[in-house]
Amino acid sequence: MKDRNGNPVPLAKRIDIPPLWLLGTLTAQYLLARIFPILRFDLPGGLILLLGGFALIFWSAIHFRHARTPIHPRRKPTTLITDGPFAFSRNPIYLGMALIAAGWAMRLGALSALFMVPVFMTIIQRRFIAGEEFHIDRALTDEWRAYIARTRRWF
Repeated sequence: MKDRNGNPVPLAKRIDIPPLWLLGTLTAQYLLARIFPILRFDLPGGLILLLGGFALIFWSAIHFRHARTPIHPRRKPTTLITDGPFAFSRNPIYLGMALIAAGWAMRLGALSALFMVPVFMTIIQRRFIAGEEFHIDRALTDEWRAYIARTRRWF
């Protein structure tokens, strides 16, 4: 894989993608729930959040495909998607991932696992969303600014 200047992209940068951060979060949640289970609980709804998160990601991916714009967070956007799940969240895929993490924490039944959800959201915000929004603003300025004025980042 090469960058825009034709230079090879290091492996560490190629695998620095949100699904791997989610996988790391889910693993950390599991370990925290087993090793350090602060305040055990049994709440229903974890499976609904998990399935809802996957459904939101799938729905969003369909909109990326229809718009023919890259879904990869480090690729230059060609189109601003504002319909479907993007009508209520600027980041429905990341929101879906956060729902998966929250659902997984509920299934694990430990507050320590639930603490990882805002940690995951903060990591995604800093590692991906900030850069994505910068590039979208440079590529689609007026349309983007009108969109962010009416649509929240997460939900």
